[in-house]
Amino acid sequence: MYDIITEQQLLKWIHAIQQGEKETFNQLLNVFEKDIIKRLNALRLSIEDKEDIAQVIRYKLYKQALTFDFQKEESFAHCVNVIIKNAKIDYIRKTKSEKYKLHTESLRIDELSSESYSLAERIYDINAPSFEDAVLIESFLLYLFKCKKLTTMEANVVKLTLQGKTKKEISTELNIPVKHIYNAQYQLKKKLNKAEITSALFDN
Repeated sequence: MYDIITEQQLLKWIHAIQQGEKETFNQLLNVFEKDIIKRLNALRLSIEDKEDIAQVIRYKLYKQALTFDFQKEESFAHCVNVIIKNAKIDYIRKTKSEKYKLHTESLRIDELSSESYSLAERIYDINAPSFEDAVLIESFLLYLFKCKKLTTMEANVVKLTLQGKTKKEISTELNIPVKHIYNAQYQLKKKLNKAEITSALFDN
């Protein structure tokens, strides 16, 4: 539905929401609801689990609408894409067995800290990407290089995917045909061999 709704219309709704017209959020949500359900259906989870994730996504979309910065270059649709990826990966990390968890300990930034942050917890701060987030991405890529033997191109695809970019955007940034991005993601799915995680990463 987003294809037939202009970004300008989305911005009008977002402005109305920020002015206190909360009922307008239903119109905004309807634009993305079908895509949310479609992307959650790619996961092998129960209906209840999928609905739990959907509720998290809807809540985060509402918060994003309330705080959306009209001066930033990112479109609201881009923010939605990142929110969906974040919610899916974070839910999987919290609820699935060890083989579906990201390698938290290998992604520690400060070994003296009492906390360790997972990729899903730290990577998707849409409004304020930090130096620590950049370090976290590089740490994760280093792990993949070492343990999964990724090529440079595959690592770049993972990195840009974690930044919320679509296949078309990755193709443009790397200056290679989009079909090569599809091929790289296919190889990554085989190397990572984690169905839910790879589905959450490469779902758009």
